Amino acid sequence: MNDVRFIVADFETTGHSHASGGRIMQAAFVSIEEGRIEGQYNTYLNPDAPIPPFIQELTGIDEETVQQAPFFKDEAGHFLHWLADSVFVAHNVSFDLTFLNSELEAAGHPPFTGFFIDTVELAKIVLPASDSYKLGDLSGQFGLSHGQKHRADSDAYATAELFIQLVERLEVLPLVTIEQLLKLSSGLKSDIHLLLSRIAAEKKQRVEMLSDQWTVYRGLALRTKKQPKKRTADVSISFPENEEEKWMLLSSVPGMERRHGQMQMMNAVQYFFEKGEHAIIEAGTGTGKSLAYLLPAIFESRRSGRPVVVSTYTVLLQHQLLERELAKLQMMLPFDVKAAVLKGKRHYLDLSRFVRSLREKERNYDRTITKMQMLVWLLQTETGDGDELNLSSGGALFWKEVCQADDYMNKAKQAWRKHDFAHYAKEVAANADIIVTNHSFLIADMKAEKPLLQPGGSIIIDEAHRFEKAARERLGQELSLAHLKFLLGKMGSAEDRRLLYHINRIESKRLGARPSEKVTAATTAVFAEAEEWFGVLSAFFERQTSRMNHSKRQQAITEASRNTAGWQQVEYGAERLYKLLSRLIEAVAEKITPIVDIRKQLSARDELYVDDTLLFLDRCRGWNERLFEFIFRPDEEEVIWMEGDVRSLANTLTIRTQPVQPGSLIQDYLLSRHHVLFTSATLTVEQSFRFFAGEMGLTSFSYSEYMIPSPFDYANHCRIVIPNDVPEVKETDNDSYAQAVADYIIAAAETAGGRMLVLFTSFDILKKTHDFIRETELLAEYAIIAQGITNGSVTRLAKNFRQYDKAILLGTGALWEGIDIPGEDLSVLFIVRLPFAPPDDPFVAAKSRQLKKEGENPFSAYSLPQAIIRFRQGFGRLIRTESDRGVAVLFDRRVLSSRYGKAFLESIPDVPAKELDIAGTMELIEKWLPGEN
Repeated sequence: MNDVRFIVADFETTGHSHASGGRIMQAAFVSIEEGRIEGQYNTYLNPDAPIPPFIQELTGIDEETVQQAPFFKDEAGHFLHWLADSVFVAHNVSFDLTFLNSELEAAGHPPFTGFFIDTVELAKIVLPASDSYKLGDLSGQFGLSHGQKHRADSDAYATAELFIQLVERLEVLPLVTIEQLLKLSSGLKSDIHLLLSRIAAEKKQRVEMLSDQWTVYRGLALRTKKQPKKRTADVSISFPENEEEKWMLLSSVPGMERRHGQMQMMNAVQYFFEKGEHAIIEAGTGTGKSLAYLLPAIFESRRSGRPVVVSTYTVLLQHQLLERELAKLQMMLPFDVKAAVLKGKRHYLDLSRFVRSLREKERNYDRTITKMQMLVWLLQTETGDGDELNLSSGGALFWKEVCQADDYMNKAKQAWRKHDFAHYAKEVAANADIIVTNHSFLIADMKAEKPLLQPGGSIIIDEAHRFEKAARERLGQELSLAHLKFLLGKMGSAEDRRLLYHINRIESKRLGARPSEKVTAATTAVFAEAEEWFGVLSAFFERQTSRMNHSKRQQAITEASRNTAGWQQVEYGAERLYKLLSRLIEAVAEKITPIVDIRKQLSARDELYVDDTLLFLDRCRGWNERLFEFIFRPDEEEVIWMEGDVRSLANTLTIRTQPVQPGSLIQDYLLSRHHVLFTSATLTVEQSFRFFAGEMGLTSFSYSEYMIPSPFDYANHCRIVIPNDVPEVKETDNDSYAQAVADYIIAAAETAGGRMLVLFTSFDILKKTHDFIRETELLAEYAIIAQGITNGSVTRLAKNFRQYDKAILLGTGALWEGIDIPGEDLSVLFIVRLPFAPPDDPFVAAKSRQLKKEGENPFSAYSLPQAIIRFRQGFGRLIRTESDRGVAVLFDRRVLSSRYGKAFLESIPDVPAKELDIAGTMELIEKWLPGEN
């Protein structure tokens, strides 16, 4: 790189684009020569345009700062001198370069036409597992000081330091990887090929000594895997009996506090292992639940020689458990803790498929950069778990093509067996102390023909209040046009180099050319019929849901709806589609069967195409079977419904099914075969486990139960307000209710300085509330983050909320549980309505019908207990540590006015609750919150 001069630039502008009036108001350049920062230049510019208030707030640059500064045209010559014979570098280069060239052309100068490099694009390749590619986040990752963010001089210097770090990371990669990256780099948006070609040339001048951490196999560089040591039982190991010995273990971790509840839970878990019967433990927030079950579990695993399985709700929680809690255990224990993660096979990369994809010419940008990310990631990952990668949506689609899709052990896969990630994950798990998995995998495994988890093992199910829902979702099935189109797209035509093209090629080479018109015609017919049938289904769905006033809708397919004239048309179309898809399956099977007979003569690459075709047939048969069952022979034990967004029904309409009683399946496949402990902070309703035990199918077994209260002093750290000037839920419309909620949020925002979470049960009311707040413009300086309106996952929304000084988070669904915002980041919680599931929810309606048949009251037997557990989860977001203080505002006056309302208040810790108007509520918040009064 020593012969190249890089100029790193950053501009602060008055708007997002030059075309809409934005102008540069600060410019900074940093020069890099011979791998070092050699010079800096920074100037303010008079934009000759107003600076919007939010830009002034963001950058700290106001009108006065730029009033006496030179105009761009006066500095343009100086800029061009800096840029001469240099490579232009910026973070999100298209923004800076487009602005610079627009300003140059406006000033009568030619645009910059040299090489340019985007550090965002470069970071995605070099750091494929990074959580974020924002400049501040990347600077933090490398421990670089970033001075004042959103100032051109600080941002340009930070980008220059980042660029040097990224290039240094590239330079140490093995030559084989650099050459593969170089081959792909022509498809990038910036000139990263310039870096790669120079690094490749430099490496070719000397003999490369490959580091022990890497292995090159069949032209692919991989991280060398550590072979797991075989485990054996050690009967001499026993869990400490008395409290002092347990505390000695715990106290070896800095900052650990002695908690009575944690000791209680450890004893309960140890008793679970000794007694060998199922158990339920409710452990309140702050108990230290994870360590309380992991510590005895490791001792049990060492003693018995068998891994203990821990299941969490999400893949994210799986990783948190591994990274945080197991790291603490390693500090406590005198022996190594061996932990393994197990997930479904589609989480793991199939190396044979990935290598095949590298041989294909690539014209798609997302696929190009994803392949480059994966080449670098293979030098870092031992697991091959795709969840480690930060992929674009296009990259996620590519992952579906190269992940483990089947259990066939063909030549291509056999060749990579020694390095196969799914096989390695099973090997590591078999020799681990703790296997960490997620509810979805556990449920799939318990019904698998060859389960990985052998009967008789111990399983701890954390976040157990979500297990029944996870079981329903995992055991359910779905049918969509999008999935069928994706399947048919894999077959392709005889010309577009997809499956049919390759089957024809293999056939022609080995058996002589045979016609493929039958397959092509059948594929075209299925495509056309599927489009038409989903059109009929969409029209039926729209008629059935016409009274719903929101775009995302659900509608159960009941006996009544099947007796309508519209449903007859659905059945006629389904029959035609079923027959046409059967013909396609028959045509493809006819074509592939002779090739299967000679598969041993095929190359590994061609054998992979054969297996892809067999997989295509399996999936088409599965789709067709579901179509027949859903439309003509629905299972009485399942609820079946349609859901979709009426703004785009063609892409979103899906038919789904779920078992109405997953508890019976949990009982048969899990509780009868394994030794299970359920734990969560919220499992009881009115101090009883009866509801949860019934839902899980536990009532057929003997089990122990424990209730361990939270150690937090809620009475002195929390207050509850029930507004007396908000209308009753059932006595007003959604607009008026949302307006009342918005008034409270606006009033409380200044008092609490933001730091507010607002939980809704209805997206319609959430959106109306959000719109009312925005329309007033009274909270213009606040970040209003709204689920379903602001882009991003729940995790991303919560992270953004914590990053802003003044922020309000509006959420529904998943935000009622699972997010952790400790400390002063969250001080006020608004609960807009009691979290009853809507009665027209297809599952709730089916469950209610079944309970009525059994002589039960659906409200008291199901809807109320479910709502109480969800309410407890929502309330639990407020106080996350011993020092937290907060105010919960419950808008729904049914907690006082209904006969069942007291059950909600009695389900949470004993906290003073007051009825107040808006002024009284603001006064209480002002006096109560830390830092106020």
